[in-house]
Amino acid sequence: MTTVLQSFNTTGLCGTCYRDLPARLEYRSDGSAYLTKTCPVHGYEEAMIERDWQFKQQHMQLRDITHPFWRGYNDVSVIEVTDRCNVQCDHCYHVPDNEIQDRDIDWVVNMACTTSTKTVMLMGAEPTLRQDLPELISRIKQIPWQDGHKSVGIYTNGVSIQNAEYMQELTQAGLDVVSMSIHHPEYHDEKIWKLVNRALQNVIASKVRLGQLSFTIETKQQLATAVDKMLWIMAQGASPGEFVLRSPGLLGTYPEDQPELFLSDIYTWFEEIAQEQELTLKFDDAIGGLTNVGLRLNGQRVMMIHWPTASALETSRMIVGPWAHFVPNTKGTFVLQAVLRDGWKNGWWQGQRLVPAEPTSQKIQFVANL
Repeated sequence: MTTVLQSFNTTGLCGTCYRDLPARLEYRSDGSAYLTKTCPVHGYEEAMIERDWQFKQQHMQLRDITHPFWRGYNDVSVIEVTDRCNVQCDHCYHVPDNEIQDRDIDWVVNMACTTSTKTVMLMGAEPTLRQDLPELISRIKQIPWQDGHKSVGIYTNGVSIQNAEYMQELTQAGLDVVSMSIHHPEYHDEKIWKLVNRALQNVIASKVRLGQLSFTIETKQQLATAVDKMLWIMAQGASPGEFVLRSPGLLGTYPEDQPELFLSDIYTWFEEIAQEQELTLKFDDAIGGLTNVGLRLNGQRVMMIHWPTASALETSRMIVGPWAHFVPNTKGTFVLQAVLRDGWKNGWWQGQRLVPAEPTSQKIQFVANL
């Protein structure tokens, strides 16, 4: 019989209606960590948030939010500039819709003006699908900020910037930083993998600063491929803000019958690969947090990230950036906003039902929750 070894007061969300709730973090005798809570409407629920609670306790704590790493993240605001995308990712928190019209450029620029950070990261779905992206970058770069101007980056799958001329156009518009989702050869197909690698070469050649370079990992072999790519990038003299290893999160799209992979699982593979290849792998707990574990691979910063669902989100610790504005008239951490926007798409908002229980053609609107 599994028992609770330790438990702590915290806060969370109902996994159905997304209302704020008191919650308990439990370390159990089977080695796992769970978040439990009871919604007054939808009852008790629990969600495993780590397979190994000792791993979580040691390496997933926000130790110092004044650390330069976190100060950097607190100076970044994310704006989603399109719902459209040119690839189909199995694990996409956004869930693209190519039928939705892009926000007007003036709306995006106004959002950039009102953010409380110097850096604005343009995301999607896929920001390069906006034909006016160079103009958008140029206009944001003209926004005054303290003794200078705003800086701007994009988070992209790389398919568009494999075109060297387009990458040069973005650079000339004033692009400061490029973050990319790289993944691995089997994630899409061989053609897209070649385009992503060509894009990576273009960014390195452009001298535009590299931000996050991320890999979604499902197996040890895919992790080994990601490690090879990280070592190749480092050998080019490039130094990204950090490499990111993502376990496939249940947020957004997720293939049926695929088991959930936790950060302790990925670290076990990572440690084995480092030993096999005689690489230096160390923990950097100064950059560990609620949903990530900090590491150093041959001295280069690596973050392992596991995005939680509403059921697994410990909201009391959503206190550091990057900041996002995904849900109308709200602001919060990127992770919290991504989870709340998932609820918005599912027809719920903080305990309020946005649409009737039975599907209809009515537009989303607030009605009383039963």
